[in-house]
Amino acid sequence: MERKPFNANELEIAGVYPAAYNSMGIPAVEEPRQNRPITPKENLKLALSGEKPWWVPFTGWAFCDVLVFRPRLHPDNVVTHLIFDGGEPYPYTANSMTSSWYDLVWDFVPQVGGATVHPGNPKVSDMSCWEQYISIPDPDDLDWEACKRENEVYCNSDKLVQLGILSGWWERLISLMDVENAAVALIDEEQQEGVHRFFDLHTNLLIGYVDRMSNILPIDNVLVHDDWGHQNGPFFSPDVCCEMIVPYLKRLIDFCHSKGISFELHSCGRNETNVPCMIEAGVDMWGGQQELNDFEKLAEQYKDSPIVFAFSPDHIPEGVSDGELRETARQWVLRHKDHHVAFCGKDIPAVLKAAVYEFSRKLYAGEEI
Repeated sequence: MERKPFNANELEIAGVYPAAYNSMGIPAVEEPRQNRPITPKENLKLALSGEKPWWVPFTGWAFCDVLVFRPRLHPDNVVTHLIFDGGEPYPYTANSMTSSWYDLVWDFVPQVGGATVHPGNPKVSDMSCWEQYISIPDPDDLDWEACKRENEVYCNSDKLVQLGILSGWWERLISLMDVENAAVALIDEEQQEGVHRFFDLHTNLLIGYVDRMSNILPIDNVLVHDDWGHQNGPFFSPDVCCEMIVPYLKRLIDFCHSKGISFELHSCGRNETNVPCMIEAGVDMWGGQQELNDFEKLAEQYKDSPIVFAFSPDHIPEGVSDGELRETARQWVLRHKDHHVAFCGKDIPAVLKAAVYEFSRKLYAGEEI
């Protein structure tokens, strides 16, 4: 497709995206839809397939190029208050709820907007015999026809439809064992075989879930939560990650790719040293915590790898002029013109976001900025 030169009318409002329900408290309002030369879905697909997009894509939870889809069909989405779908507001009556997936009790903490399995009483104490402690979920127990009816309109979007999943392999191990026990299980020779056995089963479960969902609704992207790091570094070394997690992560990603679905890893913590593991597994995009990871450095270091890093300009002071914000955007776009990047950040000034679009749109079309 010929890349037309940038036109200022691309920043004009051409319509609205309908308001949709989410249980995170993000305002359910009609979102402006701008006059783009191609759809946000098409543009993000270019970036995630290693090709040059028409502009730097915008990612995140809301007000971006991604339609977050976390249906109430999945019991983990309900108990963790992470529903994003086409249904009516969920009738929550308690913050502590049990998910039928592995029969875990999750405590939602409104003050932080997140949920966790209550620590101190792990369901599994020894992964060498985990089968004695947990029941195995069956995706066929879920009401797929109801999910299709409820979300056909919601998922009919020109945004990238992203199916979000809790939890990945490390997070699931934590939910079963608590953090300290899970970390030991990854390196304990007497438990490692059991961990592999469980990760193999969990991978089959995730593949079955993605397969069934993509057969009834137009899924473009899968995002899996697996927080590999804490404030000071990763929970495990690259060697442990490559041995214990990457084979299963790669198997899910390979399945997604076989269906034309891209893959994003949501992984909080200081995870710079495990980026090679992400690349080995085939992760298409990672957007972690900017305050803990040097994404400027990572974008340059791995510019010859297809992985996309999602982040925004650092240290935007309050009270700066529109002209300064535009210059910040121009410099950021120029600095990353040869990198695989997406734009993702919290509380981003509208002027800065519009300028990133304008300057990247011009630059990728061969214009001077």
